[in-house]
Amino acid sequence: MVIANPPYKSINFNSKKIKLSFDEYVTLDKLNQQLVISPPLKYAPTISPQGSPSKEITIKLTDTLKENTTYIFNFGNSIRDNNEGNTLKSFNYVFSTGKYVDSLKTKGLVKDAFNNKHDKDISVLLYKVDSSYSDSIVYKQKPNYITNTIDSLYKITNIKDGKYLLIALKDVSSNYLFNPKEDKIGFYNRFIELPKDSLINEPLSLFKEVPSFRVISAKEISKGKILFGFEGGKENINLSLIHI
Repeated sequence: MVIANPPYKSINFNSKKIKLSFDEYVTLDKLNQQLVISPPLKYAPTISPQGSPSKEITIKLTDTLKENTTYIFNFGNSIRDNNEGNTLKSFNYVFSTGKYVDSLKTKGLVKDAFNNKHDKDISVLLYKVDSSYSDSIVYKQKPNYITNTIDSLYKITNIKDGKYLLIALKDVSSNYLFNPKEDKIGFYNRFIELPKDSLINEPLSLFKEVPSFRVISAKEISKGKILFGFEGGKENINLSLIHI
């Protein structure tokens, strides 16, 4: 990148459009999978061009930005030069709607709890622990900060000081909300505090929850025969016959 308008790490940001200019023609590859905006926006921005080479990338914001907040647009590995296909790795654009850009960071590793392999495209999320925090936050609310792993490594930057819940999520629906029926999750064993916890020594271990057993439907398929549908671990089934 040679120039950004508004400039990179602008403060008191109030623009609805961002232009990023490059020294050669670039293309955007798998932008929907690669782009991570932290904190997440309710309405996705419009980014162009897509599908054709250009020396400029234009971002049009359709959402209302929070006050006194640092935003990070992390393009991952989606920006490539048009001639040779070289990747501009982990490129990001940062700005603040407040008087300064938050500069704290944290980093660490993610692994699978049951083997030495690591899944691709793992999201690592931070939730602010304040008066509105509850244990159900991962089901109901999008995080304050987010990044994606590169191999098994993660790094979240431009964070405000404070106390946070740190989790890793294999987010099948890509909505940053935990769905125990399809997602893997990993929790750090305590809240982290920044700037103290800038390096997390213990890996986040991903696992798939097994829902509690429950019967969800029953249907008579023939005389004297009833078919029961259920969810959860089948090893927990404990049915008794009732004679009427």
